[in-house]
Amino acid sequence: MKKIIFTILSVLLCVGLLCGCGKKTNVDASTVFIDKKGKITSVDVEDLDKEYYDEEELESYITEHVADFTEKNGDTVEKVSFTVKEGIAKLQMEYDSCEAYTGFNGIELFHGTVVAAQAEGYDFDMEFCGVDAEAEEGKGKAFTKEDVLADDDNKVAVIKANIDVQVPGKILFVSAKDTKVTSKNTVSITGAGTSEEAGLTYIIYK
Repeated sequence: MKKIIFTILSVLLCVGLLCGCGKKTNVDASTVFIDKKGKITSVDVEDLDKEYYDEEELESYITEHVADFTEKNGDTVEKVSFTVKEGIAKLQMEYDSCEAYTGFNGIELFHGTVVAAQAEGYDFDMEFCGVDAEAEEGKGKAFTKEDVLADDDNKVAVIKANIDVQVPGKILFVSAKDTKVTSKNTVSITGAGTSEEAGLTYIIYK
């Protein structure tokens, strides 16, 4: 869940309280995991200054935020775990769908076929790269929009955030800008600035 910790810290700061699991989710950077059925798991990883946080206060706020959301939207969001160790906070959440993830976090996320993405208004109007594990940033030669859209059976994840994303398949193409392919199914989005300032990133996979 990208930036939820920042949101929490901002709220707590305003009220004067602060100044300022499974193996696959054991990550050191904030990551969104998408499974084959479209369910989302997120792990948000943030540095906290131990002088200015209270772990119980933070977890209480998260729990209340989840309760407020589920009261209005049903049981589509679940807090799996929240830990603070050596100044590093990790929050793991699960969502029934991309819509639940977007609704809870305010971060745009789509997952589906290339055809469905186009029907939703995603135009794929950008530069793409293939995947090459031996190349710099894990990206290979350039591909056009037409190349990417040639196979209707391909699937795509589209997100507007600076975060790592793991998809349930082998990546074929990825947006060329601000990305690094770190494994056959994982992309790190490395844009400068906050997620609110990020552009859309497309991850096309088989």
